Amino acid sequence: MSKITFRADEDLVERLEALDASKSEAMREALRAYLDGAERDAGQSATVDDALAARVDELISERLDAAMAEREPRDRRTSDVNVNVSFDGVAPADTAVDREPEPNDSVRKTPVETTADTATTACGQCGEEVDGDHVYCPNCGEKTARRAFCDCGDEVRSDWAFCPSCGRRTPAADVLDRS
Repeated sequence: MSKITFRADEDLVERLEALDASKSEAMREALRAYLDGAERDAGQSATVDDALAARVDELISERLDAAMAEREPRDRRTSDVNVNVSFDGVAPADTAVDREPEPNDSVRKTPVETTADTATTACGQCGEEVDGDHVYCPNCGEKTARRAFCDCGDEVRSDWAFCPSCGRRTPAADVLDRS
């Protein structure tokens, strides 16, 4: 055990000597009672804080639910949707398959036509083959497509006077000013 020294008034010393227990025993009991009381008080304040926090959370939740209920449309309920699809001029007998597919059906009988996006062209400056979906030659940077682009990077049609994204004038607007 460790030793603790107390200083007390004459009045407290007289009351302590009047007890049946020894001074050190009385002081140990008093110190334990004091410290246990402090722990209980700390526990109660934490409980009060917890109760207060729970009540505040409950109030916030209620108010948020009420605000969200006001925002949601009244008719926003789930409902069944029935969709009927009918084809004019097609009878159920016309949809039947008469034959099984043959293994060589995957081979096309006509050549696949190339579209403007998949066609390859030669660059006018360096002669490098450029895919149709490229606007500029990847080799030299020469413009290969006839598509027009605004300074903001959006594609604009040749008959548009202004870019729909940023509002800048296009070269077509300059042509309109000359007439």
